[in-house]
Amino acid sequence: MKFFVDSTKIAINLERSKDFTRAFNAYQKALSLTQNQTTIIKIRSKQAWCLHQVGNPLETEKIYQDLLDEFPDNPWGSILYAKYLIKTRRWKAAKALLSLASKHFPDNLELYLTHASLLKDMERSNEAIEILKKALAQVSLTKGRGIMRKDIWAELGSLFFQRGDYNSSISALKKSLLMDNESSFLHYDILGICYLLVGDHENCIHFIDKYIHYNGEIDTEILKIKARAHARAGVHHLATASLLQAYALEDRLNLDAEDMIDLAPLKQLGFLDTLENLEIEE
Repeated sequence: MKFFVDSTKIAINLERSKDFTRAFNAYQKALSLTQNQTTIIKIRSKQAWCLHQVGNPLETEKIYQDLLDEFPDNPWGSILYAKYLIKTRRWKAAKALLSLASKHFPDNLELYLTHASLLKDMERSNEAIEILKKALAQVSLTKGRGIMRKDIWAELGSLFFQRGDYNSSISALKKSLLMDNESSFLHYDILGICYLLVGDHENCIHFIDKYIHYNGEIDTEILKIKARAHARAGVHHLATASLLQAYALEDRLNLDAEDMIDLAPLKQLGFLDTLENLEIEE
């Protein structure tokens, strides 16, 4: 085992140093020291990348095709080939490969994550959402990059948020929160913004306060969201307090037209006129 680890480390360091020919040979030595199928696939994928880097894409493709043929019951051939296709900007081919592989390996989370990430990068968020829904529909899922179901729900919530489907985002993020520890949940800010945008100022303030409590840092944008929620609730003294806190962070404040929809009452009360370095974008 030690010889295998040492050989692999040497190969990785050579690859990082861009000495791809020697790295290829070092990976070959490592191959002779393991019989684990997945490890073999990963090492041969590394060799394929070395060949690509020295200008031999045909041999690179041959390695990946051979892996698919030799290990038809192992998903890693498809995963790593798809990642190679993504690296070389052949997105349609990668998408087709991942779609086919997911049918053969419906419980492999890494395939779903790679596929969803590709679709997100291709600005096809609706399709990415459907892929993550398929993953969540599986009774059992293998672990992928240390990611669990709560993380898939969180990513789904983020995709809904980007699409402007705020109610679906809230639903997905709250499912993620139920599976997580309160202190390690990372999306209180998105939950707060979603609740503001669906007209629920109480929940907006609740989750923004949780974000501030657990995040340990306050930024201008999050304080403006809190101010808008307080203004919607008609609690103007708390809205002004949040804006003053935001103003103090940078000794200035920028508000846009969307902010002013909620903060207009503060302008009518004359509060905004008291801020010296205030810019309101139309």
